Amino acid sequence: MKKRWLVPLALVLIAGIAGFGLTREKAQEVQRINAKSDRVENIGSRTKSLNPLREEAYPGLSEIVRDYYASAGKENSFAESYDDIRVYTKVGQYTGSYVAFVRYDMKIKDIYTKVPGLGTLYIERDRTSGEYEIKSEPGGKELTEYVSFLSTHDDVRELLEETNTAYETAVDSDALLRESLLDLKKAYEEQT
Repeated sequence: MKKRWLVPLALVLIAGIAGFGLTREKAQEVQRINAKSDRVENIGSRTKSLNPLREEAYPGLSEIVRDYYASAGKENSFAESYDDIRVYTKVGQYTGSYVAFVRYDMKIKDIYTKVPGLGTLYIERDRTSGEYEIKSEPGGKELTEYVSFLSTHDDVRELLEETNTAYETAVDSDALLRESLLDLKKAYEEQT
């Protein structure tokens, strides 16, 4: 009688162990697929209330943005420096990504009045190192459309309007600055 129970019990145990092995294999397969997948979309990234514009919210991100503009000032032939940098961010479309709207005052060589400006940078956290990286060519129509969409949010439009007003005030207040900017515009148009 005991032998009758042992055989079915042994079969159940063997089936359970085999099933556990298959489950573990499936879990490992899911991990491999997730590691291969490019991006996971941030839920709510397109909604203003769930993705507000935040000033200086990510210190590591703000630091690399400031470093980026410091090196841009050194490499630039007409700008002495980018001062009073303020970094405003929105969460990017994908996990680990951000869109930074960078408000700055650019000091043009030999011009007293600084030019207010606003730059847009796409930043991703490197999956291996965990460090933030500015993507100079984030690529893709989808990303361009996403950044354009974020620009329709009220908080970003307000930042754009404030910067534009400050720019116009600076240009109206300094004839030398106005002339310098016209020269820059001509030089740019000739290059393109």
